[in-house]
Amino acid sequence: MKHTVMKIFGLPIVFLVKLAGPFRTVWRRIYFTARLAADIKDMDFSVQCDGRVQVSGTANIKLGKRCRLGMDVELRTLEAGRIHIGADTRLNRGCTLTSYAQIRVGDFTIIGEFVSIRDANHGLKRGEPMRYQPHTCEPILIGRDVWIGRGSCILPGVTIGEGAVIGANSVVTSDIPDFAIAAGVPAKVIKMRE
Repeated sequence: MKHTVMKIFGLPIVFLVKLAGPFRTVWRRIYFTARLAADIKDMDFSVQCDGRVQVSGTANIKLGKRCRLGMDVELRTLEAGRIHIGADTRLNRGCTLTSYAQIRVGDFTIIGEFVSIRDANHGLKRGEPMRYQPHTCEPILIGRDVWIGRGSCILPGVTIGEGAVIGANSVVTSDIPDFAIAAGVPAKVIKMRE
């Protein structure tokens, strides 16, 4: 009896949910993009959000035209920090960008899932807990048409040149030249793009 009742009432609901599926996807994209536009000032409405984007701090953020941000992306600016994302750039799910100085990402860049880009570190002096020391920070500059693989970490003071590729799970501690393919911990150039 219980299963019959569930079937009678459940099947029409399942049908309606399936029917509403495409509309739900469009609605979610419109809703989350509008929420992001309410959090930051400098954003074109051609930007797309696949899910909630967390914005915190001073919200000194600029997003270029036709950017696409995945679910659970975090954009955080503190103190004098600012983030500038170029046009046609893709930040995939779970990316974190935290700036105390400056993070600049060029046009047409692809940033894989769960990439961390932070331009600051805690102080390291002995005799005082690191947690309470002031941050040291240096700008991060990422060129045009760069591909940063899933799970990579970009550290303060790094410049990644135009057209460079960073392999998945790499830790970038020093500059990467234009059109280089780099990977590893720490990331090293393994070859140049042809």
